[in-house]
Amino acid sequence: MFRSDVIAAGLLLVLSAAVFVVSADFPGGRGGDPGAAFFPRLITGTIAILALGLLVKDLTAEERAAHEIDPAIVRRLVIVVAFPTIYILAMPIVGFPLTTIAFLAGLMWFSGARSIPMVLGSAVGVTLVLYYLFGALFQVPLPEGLIPIGDVLPFVIHAGLI
Repeated sequence: MFRSDVIAAGLLLVLSAAVFVVSADFPGGRGGDPGAAFFPRLITGTIAILALGLLVKDLTAEERAAHEIDPAIVRRLVIVVAFPTIYILAMPIVGFPLTTIAFLAGLMWFSGARSIPMVLGSAVGVTLVLYYLFGALFQVPLPEGLIPIGDVLPFVIHAGLI
Protein backbone atom coordinates (compact mmCIF):
# COMPACT_ATOMS: atom_id res chain seq x y z
CA MET A 1 0.00 0.00 0.00
CA PHE A 2 1.33 3.40 -1.00
CA ARG A 3 0.35 6.80 0.33
CA SER A 4 -0.49 8.33 -3.02
CA ASP A 5 -1.05 11.88 -1.73
CA VAL A 6 2.44 12.02 -0.23
CA ILE A 7 3.97 10.58 -3.40
CA ALA A 8 2.03 13.00 -5.62
CA ALA A 9 2.94 16.00 -3.44
CA GLY A 10 6.60 14.98 -3.45
CA LEU A 11 6.70 14.59 -7.21
CA LEU A 12 4.98 17.94 -7.72
CA LEU A 13 7.45 19.65 -5.38
CA VAL A 14 10.39 18.12 -7.25
CA LEU A 15 8.87 19.25 -10.56
CA SER A 16 8.35 22.75 -9.19
CA ALA A 17 11.94 22.97 -7.98
CA ALA A 18 13.20 21.75 -11.37
CA VAL A 19 11.19 24.40 -13.23
CA PHE A 20 12.53 27.12 -10.92
CA VAL A 21 16.11 25.97 -11.57
CA VAL A 22 15.66 25.70 -15.34
CA SER A 23 13.85 29.04 -15.60
CA ALA A 24 16.77 30.85 -13.94
CA ASP A 25 18.43 30.95 -17.38
CA PHE A 26 15.43 32.60 -19.05
CA PRO A 27 16.01 36.16 -20.26
CA GLY A 28 14.97 38.96 -17.92
CA GLY A 29 12.52 41.66 -18.84
CA ARG A 30 13.29 45.24 -19.77
CA GLY A 31 11.90 48.34 -18.16
CA GLY A 32 9.63 46.70 -15.60
CA ASP A 33 8.71 43.75 -17.85
CA PRO A 34 8.77 40.60 -15.66
CA GLY A 35 10.64 38.54 -18.26
CA ALA A 36 10.26 35.07 -19.71
CA ALA A 37 10.59 33.25 -16.36
CA PHE A 38 7.63 35.01 -14.74
CA PHE A 39 4.75 32.91 -16.10
CA PRO A 40 6.38 29.46 -15.67
CA ARG A 41 7.43 30.42 -12.13
CA LEU A 42 3.96 31.74 -11.32
CA ILE A 43 2.31 28.50 -12.42
CA THR A 44 4.98 26.36 -10.75
CA GLY A 45 4.77 28.37 -7.53
CA THR A 46 1.02 27.80 -7.47
CA ILE A 47 1.54 24.08 -8.04
CA ALA A 48 4.12 23.98 -5.21
CA ILE A 49 1.77 25.75 -2.79
CA LEU A 50 -1.05 23.33 -3.64
CA ALA A 51 1.33 20.36 -3.31
CA LEU A 52 2.40 21.59 0.14
CA GLY A 53 -1.28 21.85 1.08
CA LEU A 54 -1.85 18.28 -0.08
CA LEU A 55 1.17 17.10 1.90
CA VAL A 56 0.06 18.91 5.09
CA LYS A 57 -3.49 17.57 4.68
CA ASP A 58 -2.23 14.02 4.36
CA LEU A 59 0.25 14.25 7.23
CA THR A 60 -2.28 15.82 9.63
CA ALA A 61 -5.26 13.65 8.72
CA GLU A 62 -6.38 11.10 11.27
CA GLU A 63 -7.19 8.60 8.57
CA ARG A 64 -4.70 8.76 5.74
CA ALA A 65 -5.61 7.90 2.18
CA ALA A 66 -3.85 4.78 0.97
CA HIS A 67 -4.44 3.07 -2.33
CA GLU A 68 -3.12 -0.03 -3.96
CA ILE A 69 -1.44 0.97 -7.19
CA ASP A 70 -2.18 -1.21 -10.19
CA PRO A 71 0.98 -2.05 -12.21
CA ALA A 72 -0.90 -1.47 -15.48
CA ILE A 73 -1.72 2.08 -14.41
CA VAL A 74 1.90 2.67 -13.41
CA ARG A 75 3.02 1.43 -16.83
CA ARG A 76 0.63 3.85 -18.58
CA LEU A 77 1.83 6.67 -16.35
CA VAL A 78 5.46 5.92 -17.17
CA ILE A 79 4.66 6.01 -20.89
CA VAL A 80 2.80 9.32 -20.57
CA VAL A 81 5.72 10.83 -18.60
CA ALA A 82 8.23 9.38 -21.09
CA PHE A 83 6.59 11.12 -24.09
CA PRO A 84 7.34 14.72 -23.00
CA THR A 85 10.69 13.70 -21.50
CA ILE A 86 11.89 12.22 -24.79
CA TYR A 87 10.36 15.18 -26.64
CA ILE A 88 12.32 17.69 -24.54
CA LEU A 89 15.57 15.73 -24.81
CA ALA A 90 15.27 15.12 -28.56
CA MET A 91 14.17 18.62 -29.60
CA PRO A 92 17.62 20.30 -29.54
CA ILE A 93 19.06 17.46 -31.63
CA VAL A 94 16.23 16.69 -34.07
CA GLY A 95 14.62 20.14 -34.09
CA PHE A 96 11.20 21.53 -33.21
CA PRO A 97 9.21 20.57 -36.33
CA LEU A 98 10.14 16.88 -36.61
CA THR A 99 10.16 16.28 -32.87
CA THR A 100 6.77 17.91 -32.42
CA ILE A 101 5.23 15.90 -35.27
CA ALA A 102 6.57 12.66 -33.75
CA PHE A 103 5.47 13.66 -30.24
CA LEU A 104 1.94 14.59 -31.24
CA ALA A 105 1.48 11.57 -33.52
CA GLY A 106 2.82 9.21 -30.84
CA LEU A 107 0.62 10.70 -28.15
CA MET A 108 -2.46 10.53 -30.38
CA TRP A 109 -1.68 6.91 -31.26
CA PHE A 110 -1.17 6.05 -27.58
CA SER A 111 -4.48 7.77 -26.76
CA GLY A 112 -6.34 5.51 -29.18
CA ALA A 113 -6.44 7.34 -32.51
CA ARG A 114 -5.85 4.74 -35.22
CA SER A 115 -6.44 6.59 -38.48
CA ILE A 116 -2.94 7.20 -39.83
CA PRO A 117 -4.01 10.04 -42.18
CA MET A 118 -5.87 11.75 -39.31
CA VAL A 119 -2.99 11.29 -36.85
CA LEU A 120 -0.30 12.49 -39.24
CA GLY A 121 -2.44 15.27 -40.68
CA SER A 122 -3.32 16.58 -37.24
CA ALA A 123 0.28 16.32 -36.02
CA VAL A 124 1.65 18.15 -39.07
CA GLY A 125 -1.13 20.77 -38.99
CA VAL A 126 -0.71 21.57 -35.29
CA THR A 127 3.08 21.66 -35.69
CA LEU A 128 2.83 24.14 -38.57
CA VAL A 129 0.46 26.36 -36.61
CA LEU A 130 2.75 26.29 -33.57
CA TYR A 131 5.85 26.82 -35.70
CA TYR A 132 4.46 29.92 -37.39
CA LEU A 133 2.68 31.22 -34.31
CA PHE A 134 5.72 31.07 -32.05
CA GLY A 135 8.55 31.18 -34.59
CA ALA A 136 7.25 33.81 -36.99
CA LEU A 137 4.64 35.82 -35.12
CA PHE A 138 6.10 35.84 -31.59
CA GLN A 139 9.74 35.58 -32.77
CA VAL A 140 10.55 32.76 -30.33
CA PRO A 141 13.72 30.97 -31.47
CA LEU A 142 12.81 27.33 -32.03
CA PRO A 143 15.46 24.60 -32.31
CA GLU A 144 16.11 23.65 -35.93
CA GLY A 145 18.13 20.52 -35.19
CA LEU A 146 20.01 18.48 -37.76
CA ILE A 147 17.53 19.03 -40.58
CA PRO A 148 16.80 22.76 -41.14
CA ILE A 149 13.11 22.41 -41.98
CA GLY A 150 12.62 26.10 -41.21
CA ASP A 151 14.54 26.91 -44.39
CA VAL A 152 12.02 24.93 -46.44
CA LEU A 153 8.79 25.99 -44.71
CA PRO A 154 8.84 29.67 -45.72
CA PHE A 155 9.29 28.53 -49.35
CA VAL A 156 6.20 26.33 -49.01
CA ILE A 157 4.17 29.27 -47.70
CA HIS A 158 5.38 31.72 -50.35
CA ALA A 159 4.87 29.22 -53.15
CA GLY A 160 1.20 29.01 -52.18
CA LEU A 161 1.34 25.32 -51.28
CA ILE A 162 -0.15 25.98 -47.85
